Amino acid sequence: MLFIVRWPVVLVLFALTLFCFLGAAAAAGALTGFSTGVAQVEEAQAAAVEAGAAQASWIEVGLLAGAGLFFMISAIRLIRRTQGFWTWLLGFALFGGRWALAQRGELAATVQGLNVSAFLQPQAVIADPASPEAQVALLGIILVVGLLIFILDAADRAHWDKQGA
Repeated sequence: MLFIVRWPVVLVLFALTLFCFLGAAAAAGALTGFSTGVAQVEEAQAAAVEAGAAQASWIEVGLLAGAGLFFMISAIRLIRRTQGFWTWLLGFALFGGRWALAQRGELAATVQGLNVSAFLQPQAVIADPASPEAQVALLGIILVVGLLIFILDAADRAHWDKQGA
């Protein structure tokens, strides 16, 4: 019965993987000045530069790519029912570390400056993905996914213990 929860969580993890890998690729492209010549890719790179990819460092690119890798491993482990929580936790630590590093020493000011009433208007938060409110909302979504992974892992552990494995 937990497959009803398992597969949406796996799909969200794959979406996070894609988000992380595309963000890392866009930031790496902005750092190196890579140009593909394809109009759609050029537009995506320009949007990424406007959203802050130009200020990214190679450490941030590595953290984001590492988060994507661990989210992908967690999704695969969930599919195989082999304890994906710890790999999710590593991915979340890398993703959160990248976000904290991107604040450039102003982490406390960013958290204190959050507009809590903005969360009552989701369209406004979604419209500006570079805003601190949108970034904190994404971290919250990733935390909820981690809670669901923890519950799924507990159910899988109970299943395997019952099987005597």
